[in-house]
Amino acid sequence: MRKLSFILTILFFIGITNAKSPHGDHLKPDCAVCHVSDNWKIIKKKGFDHDKTKFPLRGQHTTVDCRKCHTDLDFSKAKTDCNSCHTDVHQNTVGNDCARCHTTNSWLITNVKKIHNEAGFPLRGMHEVADCYRCHTSASSLRFDNIRTDCYACHKTDYSSTVGKTFDHKALGFGTDCERCHNMNGVTWQTNGRGFDHSFFPLTGGHNLDCNECHTNGDYRTKLSSECTSCHSGKKSIASATIPAHNSVFGRYSCGECHTNQTWNTVKFKQHDSYWGIYSGKHKGAWTKCTDCHMNDMNWDAKNTCSRCHDDKTHL
Repeated sequence: MRKLSFILTILFFIGITNAKSPHGDHLKPDCAVCHVSDNWKIIKKKGFDHDKTKFPLRGQHTTVDCRKCHTDLDFSKAKTDCNSCHTDVHQNTVGNDCARCHTTNSWLITNVKKIHNEAGFPLRGMHEVADCYRCHTSASSLRFDNIRTDCYACHKTDYSSTVGKTFDHKALGFGTDCERCHNMNGVTWQTNGRGFDHSFFPLTGGHNLDCNECHTNGDYRTKLSSECTSCHSGKKSIASATIPAHNSVFGRYSCGECHTNQTWNTVKFKQHDSYWGIYSGKHKGAWTKCTDCHMNDMNWDAKNTCSRCHDDKTHL
């Protein structure tokens, strides 16, 4: 009798060991991790560690009843993509990656700027405070249909409103790439941006001015001369009065041979190397201003002698 009882006990444990789990072959933890011995339907709240799965429970998912996701006892059938549990209210206009905009804490969107950066349209300047519905006209029905990101798509009326005015964009041949002249960071159209293609006369250094400094009276139709004196005649006449050599000695040179476009005071006369080697040789860096040697503004043609700067004692 004892022998029979022992055999039955062995068979009972073998039967339990070989019993197929209703949760599928992939799940093989100790049943007591989730269940209590009194009732299989009672599940321990802090039993199974969901963090060890491919779907850690975060935010609102920590309070959801297990059966909401696990509708089948075979837990391997539960899907991890958002759409398997949540209806796509955006009607497939923004893709299936809900986490791109939403978090598990709330459906509220807190990363609007990041989303626009990733989409290639950063929200800067007035676009940062613009009403979303002005661009996303279908947003009222929770649809975010793909929209154009070029300026003209939204600002066609602004472009057309310039007809007959000082900045008649069409008449002046301005294209519809508004960002060439207008700044996306600005809060008005008056804020200059990267600027019109001015490569024929680079706007660098002191020439990085407001357009109206050269195009006076809003006249953008008349082609301006690139000669320095066309804008700087007043400065030249003043300089000629203080430095008469501008009319005599330097009259045969163009302004750019001595001056740079940074400031008028940045002067380099490299032709001087043929005389005294100011920019090369032993005299390089010996003088910083023309007036170090040319103290008489009326006599810039005069040839200087060594003794003017070098006392004989320096050679003893």
